[in-house]
Amino acid sequence: MKLRSQPARNFALNLTLMVVGALLIYLCRQHADTNTWAGLLLGCLLLLLGLVALLIHETREIELDTRRRMLVLDVHRRVGGDRQLSIPFSDIVSIGIGALGSRSEGSVYYDLVLHTRAGKDIYLMGGCAFEGRMNRDRMEALREEFEGLLGSDTHFAAAQRAAP
Repeated sequence: MKLRSQPARNFALNLTLMVVGALLIYLCRQHADTNTWAGLLLGCLLLLLGLVALLIHETREIELDTRRRMLVLDVHRRVGGDRQLSIPFSDIVSIGIGALGSRSEGSVYYDLVLHTRAGKDIYLMGGCAFEGRMNRDRMEALREEFEGLLGSDTHFAAAQRAAP
């Protein structure tokens, strides 16, 4: 089973940030009062954030390799190098769902979180755009599918039986 991030969505978001920032800079270029000065600074911030995110451009690929009994997380970046993390199924204690944001703030992004025997929590999706990331039911279905593939491992199954 493989999951891949969608770099086109990240690119569209970065480009939108840059366009909105440039538009604010253009509209607030004659800073006569404090509000226009704040608009100009906000435009600079948005343009800079969009540019940095466009330069870094992270993509992720999550693979559950049942043959080798490993979860492989590939992280590719334009700046900062690539990273591959291989986690044996026997090191995974449980899989949870993490949330970023709140409904009162407008949107919630969900993430699959691996809890390892070493006590580390590994967020699989990071800051990348994945299909269904804003849908709790989709993330719950992915978590159950991951647990189903990991369920035959003795350490994972024992931890699941011991969990309340």
